[in-house]
Amino acid sequence: MQFENELDDSVVDRIAHGLVTKPISSLTQDEEYQILSNGLAADSPIPATVPMRQGPAELREFVSRVVARMDRMRPWPVLPYHRLPEDSISAFKNAIPVARISLSVNDIETRISRGFYWGTEFGTYLPLRMASGRVLGMFTPFWDESDDIVLVDATHESDPSGAIDELLSVTRIDPGVVTRLTSEDLETFTEEYATTPIQPDFRGENMPGNAVWDGKAVRYLTEVEREQFRLVVRDGRLYDSKGNLFDTASARTLWTPNGGRAIFAMDKDGNLYSAPFHILGEFHHSSFLAGEPVAGAGEIAASQGKVLMISDQSTHYRPAQRFTRQVLDSLRRQGLEISDQLVEYHSAV
Repeated sequence: MQFENELDDSVVDRIAHGLVTKPISSLTQDEEYQILSNGLAADSPIPATVPMRQGPAELREFVSRVVARMDRMRPWPVLPYHRLPEDSISAFKNAIPVARISLSVNDIETRISRGFYWGTEFGTYLPLRMASGRVLGMFTPFWDESDDIVLVDATHESDPSGAIDELLSVTRIDPGVVTRLTSEDLETFTEEYATTPIQPDFRGENMPGNAVWDGKAVRYLTEVEREQFRLVVRDGRLYDSKGNLFDTASARTLWTPNGGRAIFAMDKDGNLYSAPFHILGEFHHSSFLAGEPVAGAGEIAASQGKVLMISDQSTHYRPAQRFTRQVLDSLRRQGLEISDQLVEYHSAV
């Protein structure tokens, strides 16, 4: 910046307030503070890219006053959102489109005081992390012959209303220009994973008096019941449907009766479902999607939201390794870090 006036306390207050309430680019408040304080501590030279009428000593003294003023402003306010780095695009590969915003990029930037990334291979987009932990993105172009913005939710929540409501509550975007996308719209936009069917020997296992389990009927979940077993990723951790960090310490499967693992299945949209119990003839991998094909199935171990192990152990589906890799792909796209070394394959291919 160039300062034409004296660098008095009013300028210090204005700059410090701006850094704390409207961080530059994708930086956080703390990152801004560390850059300035570290530069002062290392006695780094004042950049000379822009000609300044003040000398280096005066500018250094000004920066130190800004840093001191930021210190006095602690605790800093919790920002309603901040812009994520440009390379966070990977989080949105299988993100869910939730709304259409009938505004231009310039209109959006004016209303949220954050700039889009332009000219990327993905078009023009703006990734945001909300105060709640949701990761939202705005992309254009998306629709043919329209510059409208598509709002996508990388948090994979079952109800997108929360994402839309949070954005509207903390920005100056008029609700009248936001149109929630319907399930029919989502079927057009969502990229689906390949699936594999249930093994023939288990067909009909949910019927009373079936011959598969000597008369026992396996429980097949309804769409509503299924949501109770759904896992979501927030801030790089797995959470259960109640909002608790996912943990399998007390879970049991038929292959690990001593505990520590749970069964899971993933659908074609990348939604992951898991149960801490696995009951012979009553509740199996097939229970989650009511016997329908899955995009992945096996065992999972986790501690306080951190994945410790994923396997393809499923007699009902016997998924090939490529299906388990789909599970890893979906979780990674949602922001979960999983090493390939944590995968336990039982399938030979």
